[in-house]
Parts: sequence; C-alpha cells; structure tokens
Amino acid sequence: MKRMLTIASLLIAAVAVPHAASAQAAVDLPIHRGKFWFHSDCITAGQQGIDRGHWSHYQCAEGWMWNLWTDR
Repeated sequence: MKRMLTIASLLIAAVAVPHAASAQAAVDLPIHRGKFWFHSDCITAGQQGIDRGHWSHYQCAEGWMWNLWTDR
C-alpha cells in the first residue's frame, strides 16, 4: 500500500510539471532575436539581455536551430 501511494504521488508530480511550464509559455514573446546552434548559447544570450535591461522575458524554442524570442 505504501508503495502504491509513492507511485501515485510521483504520477501527480509528473502531471503538475507540464501545467506549470504551459503557464510560463503564456507570456507573449513576439520579437525574434536570433538563431543559435546550441541551447546553452541561446540561454546565455537571453540571460545577458535581461542583465543589460533589454528585455524582461525570453524563451529558447527548438526548431532547426534554437530560436531566441523576447518580450521587447
């Protein structure tokens, strides 16, 4: 019984994670800033833009390459 409760709690946690990610994706990011070969390069560029005050939110979307989208 204890094992079943542990498995159930893991399943609930796994279902909750995509919901939180979709709430974050609801931010409107209309400006495409560039394409990057590596995810780490995209993340670095996005964070540098926040640090410099150029934008407040960014997202690295996977496609043929990693695309950096920002809010302003």
